[in-house]
Amino acid sequence: TYGLAGAGAAATLVSLVSLHPYQHLYFNFLVDRATPARLLVRYDLDYWQIAYRDALAFLFAQYPDAPIRVQKQFLIGYSNPLILPAADRQRFVPVNHAGDFYIADRRAPWLGGSVQPTPYAPVIYAQQVYGNPIVEVLAVDLAQTDTAAAPYRAAYRALAARDPVIRDRFDVYLDERTVSWVRDPCRPEDTVPRFHLHVTPVDPQDLPPAQQGVGFDDLSFFFFERGVRLDGACLAVVPRPAYPVRHPTVSQGGPVPWQADFTLPPARATAHAYRAAYRSLAAQPPTHRAPFDVYVTPSTVAFAKAPCTAADARPRFIVHAAPVNPDLPGLPFHNLGFGFPARGARFDGICLAAVPRPAYPVRRLTVGQWLPEAEGGAVLWQADLPLARVPRALNAFRTAYHGLDAAAPAHRGAFDVYVTANAVAFAKQPCTAADTQPRFLLHFVPVNTRDLRPARRGIGCANRDFAFAGQGAHFDDACLAWVPLPAYPLERLRVGQFRAGEEPLWLAEIPWTR
Repeated sequence: TYGLAGAGAAATLVSLVSLHPYQHLYFNFLVDRATPARLLVRYDLDYWQIAYRDALAFLFAQYPDAPIRVQKQFLIGYSNPLILPAADRQRFVPVNHAGDFYIADRRAPWLGGSVQPTPYAPVIYAQQVYGNPIVEVLAVDLAQTDTAAAPYRAAYRALAARDPVIRDRFDVYLDERTVSWVRDPCRPEDTVPRFHLHVTPVDPQDLPPAQQGVGFDDLSFFFFERGVRLDGACLAVVPRPAYPVRHPTVSQGGPVPWQADFTLPPARATAHAYRAAYRSLAAQPPTHRAPFDVYVTPSTVAFAKAPCTAADARPRFIVHAAPVNPDLPGLPFHNLGFGFPARGARFDGICLAAVPRPAYPVRRLTVGQWLPEAEGGAVLWQADLPLARVPRALNAFRTAYHGLDAAAPAHRGAFDVYVTANAVAFAKQPCTAADTQPRFLLHFVPVNTRDLRPARRGIGCANRDFAFAGQGAHFDDACLAWVPLPAYPLERLRVGQFRAGEEPLWLAEIPWTR
């Protein structure tokens, strides 16, 4: 036993000596013995004072005659230079956002480390423990490391030979693997505001769980994290996500911010579907001719234009649907407006966008385009399209209502509530407009809260409250509204009606018995 204990102590001593001066990281094994490579993610100890001191010592030795301008955004522990020789301390210049070097803390992001898994600027110094980097020195200004500049110059020349997708304070280039920002000439202060990159996927399920409620992936960065300065120009590069992307939004903060939103060409298979849809629409006269031709079909409201440029599609689209039976005083329509990147695509010089037409009967559509408030808020064009009442829509509600008569409601009250195989239905007869003016309360309580969006897990239910005009219709002397059921297992439903700021008019809990 003593022999084994002595061998263990000797092995520990060897490990501590080999890790010097970061020997205290050895004790991460107390947290995760099985996987040393995960120690920097699972557990962290106070190593950075020494690591930063050593990184600065490297810079002072590498550049003995020049001031050392170090990016201070994440420079933890400004006291580090105090333990260096006085001559070196005088050459240390921490600067805000525009340094020549960036000392990257490679701990977990929530502990202050870099959010980027791999740096873009050349790494001129790295310190590792158990094969994992704990600190790296990046050369942001390549004039300081001319031998490393050649591949960056080649990347810059390759971009300059192409047309950018956006021309603004920075030209933005896009290819299959990266999004790149270029400015020439470029001053250090041009790179100070944070760069924003929001990526909207074709399939929202591709987003990280934390971003699914937001609807886009946030790949924003500071220039010193993803950029370099060379030969008077600035170049920043961010890898594109692996999933298919519908559109990115790029912007940069600062006193005078700029922003641009652009739509990517659809995938080849998707482009065929857009072409077929456009040919089908173009074979019939549009409901309205304007800067965009508007087609109102039984299922969609479509906007088409040929030829079409990105500038044509940049203003937001107006779609206001006025229901046959409005139930919200002071709000005679429902806003279905959208931005082109979210609903459209450009292909073959054509723009095509569509929004689903409401299921309820609509008496009038208002369509058009407008500019956001930041650009003046002007309406560029607008048209009212009166629509005849569609008997088919009312017949669908009438048929569904009579189909419910054969089943007992799950709840009887001010409205009878039916739970079918795929929907929750609210029915009443006789029914007046006053009966449907209050909003309907509908909460889905799941068996497992992990089925909910992250923002709703603490609340414990999915909120599907709705206005009657959005989900229902009056016909004869009855009314009916229905909402699809979610795909995940349910524990119970909560139903009712309410007016804003008041107690519910009625409320019921329906246990799930299926």
